[in-house]
Amino acid sequence: MTVKQALQFDEPHWRRFTSLHEAGHAIVALATGEASVSTCVLAPTKTTAGDDASAYTELSWDSPDAYRTLLYAGAAAQQRWLHEQQLWTPLGESAVATLAGHDYQALEATGATPEQLWQAQATARALRDRHWPAILAAAALLEKNGTATGEDLSALLHQTPPATQTQMPSPAPSLSHFMDRARQIAAQSQQRASHAPDTTTPLPHAQRESLAGW
Repeated sequence: MTVKQALQFDEPHWRRFTSLHEAGHAIVALATGEASVSTCVLAPTKTTAGDDASAYTELSWDSPDAYRTLLYAGAAAQQRWLHEQQLWTPLGESAVATLAGHDYQALEATGATPEQLWQAQATARALRDRHWPAILAAAALLEKNGTATGEDLSALLHQTPPATQTQMPSPAPSLSHFMDRARQIAAQSQQRASHAPDTTTPLPHAQRESLAGW
């Protein structure tokens, strides 16, 4: 059983779910003012571990703070969408953590302190909520065309009015919480002979990365 099957998503819902992850990374990255995006693509690719993935976002950043923030943003967008669509379940939350496993591994590799990680997730949530209309618009564009350029995404960010009210970010769980949950789900999946697809994997290019979706 794949994560897609566990969530009971048909192809349109899965494509939207994937698009939201990449749109979250891209719009929040741009909203930090310290990162740029080249492109978002829904297309088969490979992670650095050699696993199949179904989407990626090419971007660069100017500061460690921006990098940590944008890494949290893909999962944050999916979490909000699940709640808004009344699709949230504990299984769905675990699926988001599993699919964002490479994002969390990248965060762990930065060597950031717990306080820095808390701030990064809080900032990601705040920017997600402020620019939620732009994230939805970017996801719709990506879902429809299969690709979105950095120029497209920047235009959407600046032309789409921000949300009139933003949600206050809740305290961020520790990184070990997400890593433990990801490992637990992975172990359970192996026991059931599952093959859950992987998520965003940074490629080894200093200060420039392709975040590969699942």
